[in-house]
Order: sequence, then C-alpha cells, then structure tokens
Amino acid sequence: MNNLSFFRISAALFLLLLLFNCASRKKEIGDRDLKLVLEYLTEARLAERLNYTSEQTIRTDPEILEAACERYQLDKDSVIEQIRIKYPKTYFALVGKNEK
Repeated sequence: MNNLSFFRISAALFLLLLLFNCASRKKEIGDRDLKLVLEYLTEARLAERLNYTSEQTIRTDPEILEAACERYQLDKDSVIEQIRIKYPKTYFALVGKNEK
C-alpha cells in the first residue's frame, strides 16, 4: 500500500513540475518582478567576472537577462520594455541603443 502512495505522490509532483515548466510566460511585469530580474542580472554579472578563467567565456548581459527571465517565467520583451521605461541607462547598456 505504501508503494502505491509513493507512486501517486511521485506522479502528482511530476505533473505539477510539467505544468510549471509548460506555463506561459508572465507578460505583466510588476516592480517586484523587475527587481528580481535586475538583482539576478547584477549577481550573475559579478559572479561571472569573479569566476572568470582564461579558458571560459563570460556570458553577456543579454544572455544573463534571458536566463533571469527563464528562471522567473517572465516574458523577455515585457521585461525589456519595463527596463526601458523605468531604467533607461540600464536599457541602453543592455540593448546598446539610446532611445529618447
């Protein structure tokens, strides 16, 4: 009987994991979401440079931003748009264009 319970729990966890991974990306980005992404970007950028060895390549800021969006299940274009609106200097550093 315990094996059946374990199987049911395992199956339920697997389905929840599958559902979480297949969920659509969040398009409405709030201040909290933006803060999480920017903190991740800052921490990952610092860690990349601290752990740098001559044989490895350092991820670019857009690559780190994409990883952050994937981690928090956020729509990358929506995040970039919010960064453009609220943090134009950061947007310029990420995208490389100065829009006014």
